[in-house]
Amino acid sequence: MYGTILVVDDNDDVRETTRMILSRQGYEVWPAPDGNSAIQLMNQPVLANEVCTVVCDLIMKNGDGTDLIAYLRKYHPTVPIVICSGADDTAFLQGVLQDGVCDWMRKPVSRETLVQKVRTAIHLFTLRKQQDRYQESAQTPVSSQAEVFRSEMESAQTCRNRSAEG
Repeated sequence: MYGTILVVDDNDDVRETTRMILSRQGYEVWPAPDGNSAIQLMNQPVLANEVCTVVCDLIMKNGDGTDLIAYLRKYHPTVPIVICSGADDTAFLQGVLQDGVCDWMRKPVSRETLVQKVRTAIHLFTLRKQQDRYQESAQTPVSSQAEVFRSEMESAQTCRNRSAEG
């Protein structure tokens, strides 16, 4: 499996078709019928830690995409968002990119476009996670890093001693 994608769309057919296309590509897909349902899923830490990309519609009845975007930017900033919308206004869609969305597609979307945009978003997610780990390690004091290294060396030596005794 290549990752978990949260697909948010109030149209059952669009949601199911998107789920099938991405599942066939090796992704685990969690469907949500609206922004509020997606937020409920993402409020569960175990589930939220699995999601590496969100594909969502903008205009939905029960919690629209803009609310979801604001929530994700605040609480899950490393998760890329790809908008899939039937909106006619290109300027509006491009304006959404300013809100932290990594890309957008206009409905109807071809299978190839959907797969390509999701792959790109997952690569972005991977880079963001690597950057977070690098920044965390850069903030760890050298004395702590040395202590971790010393502890790992002692563990390795203990394992070698046990295997030599056996």
